Amino acid sequence: ARDKTYSHVSPGVCDTCAVSREARAAWVVLLLGQLPSHRANAERTRAHLNATSAYITQYEAFERAYEEYLARATDSERGAASTSGEGDTLMDMVEEKERLLRANGLEDMFLGLKSNENEICLALYPEMCRAIDAAGDARAKLALVIEAALAGNLFDAGAAAAVQNVAFCDEEQKACEFPEDESKRFNLDATQLFATFAKAQEKVMRPARGWKFDDFEAIAERLSGPKPWKRVLIFCDNAGADTMGMVLLARYLASINDVTQVALVANETAALNDITHAELRSFVSSCASNDKVLRDLIEDNRISCISSGQTSTLLDLTRVSHQLCEYVSSAKDVTDDEWLVVLDGMGRSLESNWNASSYMKPGVDVLSLAMVKSEINALRLGAEVYDCVVRLNTAK
Repeated sequence: ARDKTYSHVSPGVCDTCAVSREARAAWVVLLLGQLPSHRANAERTRAHLNATSAYITQYEAFERAYEEYLARATDSERGAASTSGEGDTLMDMVEEKERLLRANGLEDMFLGLKSNENEICLALYPEMCRAIDAAGDARAKLALVIEAALAGNLFDAGAAAAVQNVAFCDEEQKACEFPEDESKRFNLDATQLFATFAKAQEKVMRPARGWKFDDFEAIAERLSGPKPWKRVLIFCDNAGADTMGMVLLARYLASINDVTQVALVANETAALNDITHAELRSFVSSCASNDKVLRDLIEDNRISCISSGQTSTLLDLTRVSHQLCEYVSSAKDVTDDEWLVVLDGMGRSLESNWNASSYMKPGVDVLSLAMVKSEINALRLGAEVYDCVVRLNTAK
């Protein structure tokens, strides 16, 4: 921060929740709507762990406790948190979810989903690399990389409706053939996930008029200019296709010159289907085993994996790990205008840190990459569901 204290708050999200019972109630509706997918993923993880039915009993206890908490958050003007004299923020509500999951013995309820999607995307990764490497020029490569990142961001367990619509609805969204088994509406098998990713790629291709928030030209100009970004922090989001997109982005940025170093940053502990630091290291290592370009970049310390120290689906930069602080402070030969911070996904770039650049040192660039996947975020941003965010802000 420069002249004011940093806040992760995005206008119209946490600040509104804190002072408005009505705003909290709107987010509670969204959070309650995630519970069917949570239950389906509890079943998947139980099977993945070969656990007994007691695992589902633990999940049911969590769900009851979380529903009770959300009711308290909206039953009164002050909400349930009110330790600061205000109502519950979105950060409070997502952190309470993680606390209650662990209190009921569910350390990583999305482990089954993450493992499955990571495995599928490891098979998809070489094909994505070949497509990007075969692109005609640097601009075409950049477009493919960003589109892969946006397509990957569609896969979010918190946006079940978006995944369902892409997977099971026709192109005009006039007819949807959902599986009769409700759990399969949220748990796509390998064949479905490949098909869904292809459809997601079609949805995020850059139109002639550009994306809703579109700084593609500014990014392309910086990358082709004489002053490259020397240090890039990429804050990763979901496991699977989303993380694959971030690895492809890191690979591209570190490949176009001899000076750029990229750190892929992930949560320390599980939070919904966000990838953890340990899972990220394993995923990147597996990608590198079949990709000489990535393997060489890792061996040259051009690409690394770092824990953010975070435990939430949102991002609070006042709570980052010592390892991340060391990475930043050790780059003494890097000037402020040679840094790029990439915020991936709704939780890190829309629901928190929408104004992150206003707290950075002058010259630091902040790139928000996300797809708008819920009505509540679309309304706040004056956008539509499925609109893409490719937004580059430079700290003044």
